Amino acid sequence: MMTSMAAATTQTADLEASFFDLYARENTTVLRYFRSAVGDVATAEDLSGDTFCRAWDGWARFKGDTDMARAWLMRIARNRLIDHARRNKRVAFVALVESEPSGASGTATTAVGRIAMRTALASLSVDDRDLLALRLAGLSHAEIGAVRKQSEAAVKKAWQRALLKLRPQLEVYR
Repeated sequence: MMTSMAAATTQTADLEASFFDLYARENTTVLRYFRSAVGDVATAEDLSGDTFCRAWDGWARFKGDTDMARAWLMRIARNRLIDHARRNKRVAFVALVESEPSGASGTATTAVGRIAMRTALASLSVDDRDLLALRLAGLSHAEIGAVRKQSEAAVKKAWQRALLKLRPQLEVYR
């Protein structure tokens, strides 16, 4: 009886340690993904925290290596973002003031640039915006492929097409 309790305690400690390693490796990537997708720091932090809570709930059942863990975690993050977008699809906020202090003309230029970028991104499909957000979070084309269940070549082609669609929208504001 005592050995099974000791084994269970060791297994729990190993599980916690491996999850904390995952968190230490990927928390910046997950937060960057949400910040690029939603733009609001507080919302991004909430979604990131919720992603890691859900990941912890399923961590005991996860069987895979480090690369698979990243893709698995980003799939959870992507699903959280989809759920968030469905709940809030009628509400859209555009921040006009940059959080960093700058001169009056700098703030105006930044606000116009941010609005231009939001407008350009709004012209893209949800899949294209999601692809750009995953790439901005720092994932490679192969990792995005694992998250989206596509080949690396398909992701690269979709990435090129998304950029080609985005470029003309942004050149209007130059």
